[in-house]
Parts: sequence; C-alpha cells; structure tokens
Amino acid sequence: MMDFISSQLLPAVLNMSLTASVVIVFVLLARLLLRRAPKAFSYALWAVVLFRLLCPISITMDFSLLGLMDAPVTQATPHTNTVEYVQTNIQPAGATQSPLPISGTGQAGQEPHSPAPVQPAAAPDMPFHLAAYVWLGGITVLLLYSLVSLLLLRRSLIGAARLRGNIYLADHICSPFVMGLLRPKIYLPSALMQPEQCYIILHEQYHIRRLDHLVKILAFAALCLHWFNPLVWVAFVLSVKDMEMSCDEAVLKRLGEDIRADYSASLLSLATGRHIIAGMPLAFGEGDTRARIQNLLHWKRP
Repeated sequence: MMDFISSQLLPAVLNMSLTASVVIVFVLLARLLLRRAPKAFSYALWAVVLFRLLCPISITMDFSLLGLMDAPVTQATPHTNTVEYVQTNIQPAGATQSPLPISGTGQAGQEPHSPAPVQPAAAPDMPFHLAAYVWLGGITVLLLYSLVSLLLLRRSLIGAARLRGNIYLADHICSPFVMGLLRPKIYLPSALMQPEQCYIILHEQYHIRRLDHLVKILAFAALCLHWFNPLVWVAFVLSVKDMEMSCDEAVLKRLGEDIRADYSASLLSLATGRHIIAGMPLAFGEGDTRARIQNLLHWKRP
C-alpha cells in the first residue's frame, strides 16, 4: 500500500499542487485587477484553482495558462492531458526492467530454455517513502483537528431551539453559521436582535442557495491533500473571504444600500468567537469582519 502511495499517489498530488500553484498566482493577479469589481467575480475564479487541486487531468484546449508557462503537458487521451513535473512510478536510481521470458527450443539434443524468473517491481526511493509518511501525517492532523472542532461545536448546540424552517437559536454560540451537508441548518446566537436576524439569515440563506457549504467541504479536502503548499493555504483563506463578501454584497443588493450602517454594526457585534468555526468543513461562520465592513462601505451597485 505504501509503495503505491509513494510511487503513484504522492507524485500525482505533487503534480496537481505545482499545476495549481501556477493558477493560484494568476488568480491572485486577477484578484488585484478586480478589487473594485463585485466579489462574485473573484469568488468564481477560485473554482479553477479548486478543479486543479482535485482533478489530475484537464480538457485539451487551444489556449491555456499552462501552455504559456511551458509546463510539461502530456496528452493522456485525444481530449484530455496531464502535467507531470514529477514523474510517477518512482524507482530507485540504477533499477532496470526485468528481462522478458524467452521461450522456444535450443539446439538439437538440448532442453528448451526455461523462462527467466520474473523480478519483483522495484520499490520507490526512500525519500519518497519518508515523504509519503509525512504527507499522510499532515492529513491526519488536519482531519483530527476538524473532528475535535466539530465535536466541540456540537456540544455548544445542545438545547438549540428551532425558530422556523431550518433556522435554530442557540445560547452557547457567539456567531451565526451554517452546519450540515445534505440538510444544512442555520444557527444563530439567541442574543441576536430581531433587526439583525433579518440580515444575517438572508446572508446564510445565500450561502445555502449557492451550495457554499458543499464548496467549503471540497476546499477543505483540497487543503488536506495539499497542506504542504503555502499557496494553497493562501487560496483557501482568500476564497473564504471572497465567499463571505459576495454574500454580503448579495444582501445589500437585495435590501438596498440603506442598511449598510446597520449591517456593518451587526457584523461588529458578532466579531468574536469565530476561530474554531473557520477551519470546519461541515460548519463555517463569518470571518475577517474588518475587511467585510470595508468592502460594504465601498460597495456600489454594479
């Protein structure tokens, strides 16, 4: 099993990570150019990065960013290709292929040649073996952190009361958030005032309508696979920011710019107790209040 991971799976992940790094740099540059545009555009760009992080192949096109970077693209099928910065099926230096069996008969009076013994496949290089253990260890740490955070969060939801539909009020939380996979639920602090509930509920409903709770799970899965790549961490943090800001803009567009001050005040009142939720794959709340309020103050109807 470890031979497969170190010789096939880990090189494939490294190739996806390096390919996605190129795309992340381009998205970061595009994000700077789009800083005055609605955040929905920046948020949409991260879908390309997510695809590159999770899918080892891409559809063959006449134009691509990787072509501009002279990446080592290999055509896998007539319509798909792969990028191999790191060669798969890693074998130690000096390893040779096993000779093919020779069949047939020899000279007269001699017995037929027996087939050459089949040599076992060479094991991957030791550095890749060690790297595979480190990589699996990092994934395990992230998953354990997420599991512990989820259990602590569920404990704080004991006694939550249903407000209406899929909206619940909880006494022991400081920030609203969406939690769930197939049937996501909205949890609000019980102390949240009625006018603030309108803005926050609409914000969370936009998350569910756009399937952000599923996107967050895929983004967290990509982060677990590529935890060793700092650019992936940058992409994860910025994509969550763009996700939240685009929902804020959707609320303003729906209710009008007159609510800007009240909405910003609501975000300030809920600016604590979010750190444990931010890294959760099945539950996420609101992050980076300062940047969100600044974005609200500068937002103009497109």
